[in-house]
Formats: sequence, structure tokens, C-alpha cells
Amino acid sequence: MTDVRIAKPTDFNEVWRLFLHAHEENGMFPLSSGKAEWHIKRALEPEKIHPQDTGMRGVIGVIDGEPNKLEGGVFLTIGSFWYTDKLHIEEYTLLVDPDHRRSNHAKTLINWMKSQVNEVKLPLLTGILSNHRTEAKVRLYERMLPKTGAFFFVKPEDN
Repeated sequence: MTDVRIAKPTDFNEVWRLFLHAHEENGMFPLSSGKAEWHIKRALEPEKIHPQDTGMRGVIGVIDGEPNKLEGGVFLTIGSFWYTDKLHIEEYTLLVDPDHRRSNHAKTLINWMKSQVNEVKLPLLTGILSNHRTEAKVRLYERMLPKTGAFFFVKPEDN
């Protein structure tokens, strides 16, 4: 059985590699490397966040492969909607390395996300924002999670 572990600061390069794959496949907007790196480093090094800093908190769960190589990962943060103070877990991205997509890694990462609901006692908000194998991803999520709503995306040139 594949295990998910919490990523460490030494995983930064591999987490970044997975994130770049995710952005290449699913990014809706141009990449801001500095902003993305800021978010990832806060999740990898929470001990460096000042106690009075109320900004984003997160965790990255990863699946190990060969030495110094990650086969998949999921980035979760704590967030809230604009109309409430109630917090929830929010998935930023979930990616299985293209070389390991014929595995159960996506299911393992989804199950790990679900386990975080019980661990931190907050609901999970996750979904599919993708134009790459979208329907297959939606079917997987529908088998494993309760469905609520749908997303739609219109670019200026589409209007």
C-alpha cells in the first residue's frame, strides 16, 4: 500500500517539479513563480511563519518514489469563503507524476485528503479545474467524494 507523508523543506525541488506539471496541464492563468514559491515554502516550513502572521497555512502530502523523487502530491490549505468566518480545507492542486498515472496514486491522495477532514475537523473543498482529461478526473472524484456544484470558465476572447 502506498503511503502519503507530509512534505519536508528538502522536498522543495520535487514539489516544485510536480507543481510545474500541474500548472502546465491545468493552469488557468500565467504562472507567478514568486507567488507560487511563497505558498509552497509556507507549507513546507510552517515553523518559519511568525506567530502573529495570520496568512495562509497549508500542508503538502506526497508519495515517495525512487530516492529523491516524488510520484505524486496534493497541496491543501486552510481557507474560508468571503461570506463566513467558518474555515475549510481547500485543495490547491493534486498531481500524479505522468510516469506514475497507471497506479492508484490519485485514489491514495484523495483518500489522504479525506483523512485530513477528520484530523483537523474541517470540511474539505476540492474539485477539478482542468482541460486535460477532465471527464476522467471528474468520474474519479464522483466515485470517491460527494459532488456539490460545478465550475465554468470564460476568457475575454470567448465572450
